[in-house]
Amino acid sequence: MRVRAIRALVIAALLAAPFWTAAGKGASPRPGPDRVVSVVEKIQSSLKATKYQHVTRVRQRSGEYFFDCSGMAEWILKRGAPAALAAVSRPEGGRPLAVHYYRTIARIAPGNRRGPWMRLADAASARPGDVIAWERPKWFDSKSTGHIAFIVSQPRTVSSPVRGVLVRVADASKFRHADDSRPFGTTGFGTGEILLPVDDFFQPTGYGWVGELTQPEWIVNASLVIGRPLR
Repeated sequence: MRVRAIRALVIAALLAAPFWTAAGKGASPRPGPDRVVSVVEKIQSSLKATKYQHVTRVRQRSGEYFFDCSGMAEWILKRGAPAALAAVSRPEGGRPLAVHYYRTIARIAPGNRRGPWMRLADAASARPGDVIAWERPKWFDSKSTGHIAFIVSQPRTVSSPVRGVLVRVADASKFRHADDSRPFGTTGFGTGEILLPVDDFFQPTGYGWVGELTQPEWIVNASLVIGRPLR
């Protein structure tokens, strides 16, 4: 009877542990944020060639990662949080684009969960493995539907150049962020720092593409959400 009681206590403790806690050394990462981070790290460690393009072509053994931001998100979530990927809306016969990730997360009230996704209540609560997605403002001169990236660092609160949080992200892009891992003149997969201005409730109100280097007039006001893929 004591053995059963101890076993029950151990299981309860494991279930109560925060799901963003990193997996122990030698253990398999759990589905959700931990596994997403693991997939991103594998790309970083094997990366030899990358290019921003709308047709996804990945050859892991040779370290080739050619995709756009939504192609990258699909590839990573398929391996790290397949249920979250399956829950994202998509055009008939196609793969989800950035706006579909945005809309899927935006349908959830801040701080709440729906199925395999949770929408964060505020930007400061973001953790590695979370997803940032925004819809392209109608006035913005671009053919893209928006942008999607994975958070790879804890957010850092700042008051300048605007009140917000600085966060390092992994994405696929034609343009570099602040402190970017992509060499000048290259496109594709990489990591860099962006700025998320926030309102009085610490909800993100847009983005600054080049992090702390962003000037106030460079802030792009956009509908932006942060979601946590749970499984």
